[in-house]
Amino acid sequence: MRVVVVGAGIVGLATAYTLVARGATVRCLDTGEPMGARSAGDTRIFRVAHGDPALVAEARHASELWDDWSITAGRTFVGGERLVVSGPRVPVWAEAMTAAGAIHRVVDGVLHDPAGGVLDLAGAGAFLAAAVRPERGDVAAVEPDGTVHLADGGAERPDAVVVAAGAGTPALVDPLGVDVPAELEHHARFAFDGPAAGPCHLDGRPSGSLASTYQHRASTGHWAIGGHLPDADTAWELGADEVARRSREAVVDHVRRHLPHLDPTPVGELRCTPMRSQGDGVHRARAGVVHVVWGDNLAKLAPRIGQLVAGDVVGDTPVGGGA
Repeated sequence: MRVVVVGAGIVGLATAYTLVARGATVRCLDTGEPMGARSAGDTRIFRVAHGDPALVAEARHASELWDDWSITAGRTFVGGERLVVSGPRVPVWAEAMTAAGAIHRVVDGVLHDPAGGVLDLAGAGAFLAAAVRPERGDVAAVEPDGTVHLADGGAERPDAVVVAAGAGTPALVDPLGVDVPAELEHHARFAFDGPAAGPCHLDGRPSGSLASTYQHRASTGHWAIGGHLPDADTAWELGADEVARRSREAVVDHVRRHLPHLDPTPVGELRCTPMRSQGDGVHRARAGVVHVVWGDNLAKLAPRIGQLVAGDVVGDTPVGGGA
């Protein structure tokens, strides 16, 4: 079977890797560098904790697959830092973890996820790219019969196509009748000097203009901290520089007021352009032989998403709305 995967972010690479392992001949294309768009940056937070028992179950599956990849690569992709969750979502998330049979505990209103930790995203991307060998290629259009048209005028018709192109997905699949949300926003997180150890933290309590915050120890040795501003402050029309300025101001204020163990002067910045958030979730659809995957906060689930989408392609898993 010949498959073209459009997109060399962590989800596209995970899908291509799984397809290759299942005997497919795969060509993975991206307009830019692998892991260069929404998958940019060295680290993310891995967590089993979610508000939906089905997502908790999929995250547990992903955790096992991350371990498998770690063994194959000879390096650990998910650290043992653990995760703590605070704020109003704790009861719902704890109930979901209980329903899914996931180990956790709640102490003084704080949820502890022992399977959580820092995800070595850059290391995982390098491992997958070495196996998949993605190519630079600008895909202009995809047809339901699998014909892939390149911007340089070239075309090919594999047996199946997977579109996991992040911000480029809506334009490619809208002509196929697949409705993928197209509204983007700007986001920035910042690095701060501080102690060398500590768990990852998701805090759902408001902090100044931030509706919620997150933090984890990054591979640079700094603390990566970000937060979620009101939609008006992350709007695409504002531009990346203005949103980063507003984000920096809000995050620095949060650090000064709530994280006195950190130096409040940012020493690094990472920008990305996610879809306007619809919450956690993975979506899959199909048009002819074209398989489409999209969603929010996907990096932590990448091995499981790759497994599911590869199964869709070879025909042994159902295509549905969630993971």
